[in-house]
Amino acid sequence: MQPDDERENGQAGGGASLPALFGVCLKIGVLSFGGGLSGWLHREFVERRGWISEDDFASSLAISQMLPGANVVNLVVCMGEQLRGPLGAVVATFGFLIGPFFAVIGMSAIVDHVHDLAELEGVLTGIAASASGLLLVICWKGTRRAARHGSGLAIVAATAIAVAVLKLPLLLVAAVIAPISVTLSWGRVKSDA
Repeated sequence: MQPDDERENGQAGGGASLPALFGVCLKIGVLSFGGGLSGWLHREFVERRGWISEDDFASSLAISQMLPGANVVNLVVCMGEQLRGPLGAVVATFGFLIGPFFAVIGMSAIVDHVHDLAELEGVLTGIAASASGLLLVICWKGTRRAARHGSGLAIVAATAIAVAVLKLPLLLVAAVIAPISVTLSWGRVKSDA
């Protein structure tokens, strides 16, 4: 986390103005390729600017993954709403999606005129590898966060085994494990209070 004097447009706990929120989301939307966006959002919103706490980000990420639609768009909506209410959600989402909207139109025009895509494929493969690295960092940080409590680590392990090893449907796993996880977290919050 950067010192307060190096943070842009805010302080810990949410000092994001609407223009700053739009700008950050626009930058991420325009400059991102091939996934790994939750890692970039974490870096910008939690680590670099301190607008959202680590726990709030993790909660927003969990909610966004359970809702229908694109996880990363759901995450942007959650964080925008958390920082600036419904208008923040709209501004963040618009900023996040407007750049890629025009980029896709431009890219499709370019691809229509480019016949040899071997170099382009190599570039996109490299970008996808870096996005995978960002995703691994987020998974590692989430696992470390869950390891603070034995029950959190057990939930992570049970989910990974159920989905990756046993090949159970994710919706079924979420339907069974989510209530257990919420109950365990609720009990921990009540005992901490």
